[in-house]
Amino acid sequence: VHQPRYGLFTLIDDVLLLGKGGRTAFIGPTTQAKAYFEQIGFTMPPNENPADWMMDVMSGQAEIDNPNISREQLPERLFEEWESYAAARATRRPELRRSRTMPLTEVEDSEIIKVQLKDAWKAVDLPANTALDQTKFAQVLTKCTGVEPEPWIVEELITRLEKAAARNPSPHHKKNHVTHIEFQKYLLAVYVGGSQLQSMLSVSRNMQDELLKAAEASETEESSSTSSGSGSDPETGGLVISRSGRPKSDLERTLPGFCAQLRTVVVRSSIQWWRLQRTRIMFLIVVEFAAVFLGLFDRFVFKNPPWYPTNYVNAQISMSLLVSVYSLQTFGAVEDLPVYWRDASHGLNRLSHFVGKSMLQVIDQFLMVFGFATAYYLVTVPDIPYHWYVTVFHMVGWVASGWGYLISCWLPYELISLGPFVGALLSFVFGGILGLPTEMGVYLTNPIYELVVDATAFSRWGVPMIFFQYIRFSPPDLSEMSMKEQVIYNMTVTDYAKGSELPGDVHHFWTGALALTTCGLVLRMLAFLGLCFTNRSRQV
Repeated sequence: VHQPRYGLFTLIDDVLLLGKGGRTAFIGPTTQAKAYFEQIGFTMPPNENPADWMMDVMSGQAEIDNPNISREQLPERLFEEWESYAAARATRRPELRRSRTMPLTEVEDSEIIKVQLKDAWKAVDLPANTALDQTKFAQVLTKCTGVEPEPWIVEELITRLEKAAARNPSPHHKKNHVTHIEFQKYLLAVYVGGSQLQSMLSVSRNMQDELLKAAEASETEESSSTSSGSGSDPETGGLVISRSGRPKSDLERTLPGFCAQLRTVVVRSSIQWWRLQRTRIMFLIVVEFAAVFLGLFDRFVFKNPPWYPTNYVNAQISMSLLVSVYSLQTFGAVEDLPVYWRDASHGLNRLSHFVGKSMLQVIDQFLMVFGFATAYYLVTVPDIPYHWYVTVFHMVGWVASGWGYLISCWLPYELISLGPFVGALLSFVFGGILGLPTEMGVYLTNPIYELVVDATAFSRWGVPMIFFQYIRFSPPDLSEMSMKEQVIYNMTVTDYAKGSELPGDVHHFWTGALALTTCGLVLRMLAFLGLCFTNRSRQV
C-alpha cells in the first residue's frame, strides 16, 4: 500500500487525515492541506511527494520549525492545533466553493444565491426584515456586485418588483420599497427563468414549477403558484411563459446577428492566427521539403517524363495529406474546443463561427498549396503554363481542407488525437486507390464505381486536368517514347475519355473544376453539420 502521486491526490475534493487513536489532524479541501501544515511550522523537503510527507507529519516523523511546538509533543499536538483551528473557523461562515469534479445543481446554486444575498442584506439592514427604500436597496446591490448601480437600474428593479407584488399581493409589501424575501424570490425566479432560457426550451412547465419550489423550499413564507396557460410568472415581474413552454422576458438579452458575430470571430481568429506564426513557418518548411524531395525523385531517380500521370497522383496525394492534416486544427484543436462549446451554449452563431474560422484558414491553405505546387513545378519543369498548373493544385487543396474540416468536426472529442491518422488514410484512399489513373478503365465503365469515384476521389479530376492541359500545350512525340510509355499514354487518354464530361470540354478541365469545387462545398456543409450536432453533451 502506498500513497498516490500528488497529481492524483489533488483530484480528491476533500480529505480527512487521522492521526494516532483515530483523532482528526485535518479535514477540508485537499489542496489546502499542505498549506495548513506549513502554517503550523512544518516544511516539506524538496522533491518530496506531499501525500507521503503528510503521512510523516501524521506519525510525528516530520521536522517542525515552531518554537511553541517541540518534536516530543508530536503527533498529539497536531490534534490540539486542529481543534483550535476548527473552533476559530467555526465562528466564521463556512466558505461556499464549487467542487472541481462535481458541478453544483440548480438547487445548490440557488442556496448559494440565498446566502450571498442575505450577507449583503445584513450589511445594510441587520435584521434583514425591513423594507428598504431606493437608496438602501442600491447599497444592497453594491454589496452583492461590488459595483455601484446606476439609479435607473435600481428604479427598473423596483418597478419589476412592484409588478410582481401587484400580481401576488402580500400584506408585508410596502410601495416603492423592497424586502429581503421579495427580492430573493425575484432573483431566484430570474436565475431559473432568465439566465437559463436556452435550457428551459426543453423543460416542461411542471419542471419549471418544481425548480422554483425547490429553490424556495427553505423560505418561511409560502410562495404562490405560477399563473397557468400563457400567463406571466408573478415572481419574475413579467416573465411570460408561452403555451409552448418558452419563457419571454425583457431580461432576455438580444444576441448579435450573423454579421456582428462573424466580425467578432474573424477578429479573434486573426489574433490566434498571428500567434501561430512559428508553427505555420515550420509547417511550410515541411511542405517545401516534401515538394522538392518528391520532385527530385520523379525527375532524377524515377526519370519519369513530365506528362506521366503517376507524377501528378503522387504530388496531389502528398499535398492533400499535408493540407488536410493542417486543417484539422481549424475546428479540432484540443485547447479551442472547450471555448467553442462554452460560446455555443451561450448563444454563439455556429454558422458565424464556421465561416469566420474557414476564412482565416484560406490564407494558410493558399500558402501551403502555392508553396508546394511552385516548388514541385520548378523542380520537374513541366511544359505547361504555370497558372493552369497551380490552379489545379489549389482546387485539390480546397477539397483536402474540406476533408480536414469534416474529420475534425465529426470525430468524438476522445478520439480527436486520431485526426492525422484518419486524414492520411483518407488521402491515400481517395487520392491513391480510387484515383489511380491505371484503374480508370475499370472505374469509369461501371456506373456505380464511376459515381463513387467521381464524388470522392480528388485525383480522379486533378490528374486529367493537368494531363490534358499538358498534351494541349506540349503534345508529346509518340515516336520518342518507349513501348511502356506509349502504352501508358494511350491508356490514359482512352480511359479518361470513358468518363462523364461537360459538353465540349475535350480537355477535361472545366468538368474537373466544377467537380472539385462542388466536392469541397459538400464537405464543408457536412463538416458544419458535424460542428452543430456532435459532442452535444459538452455544449452545456
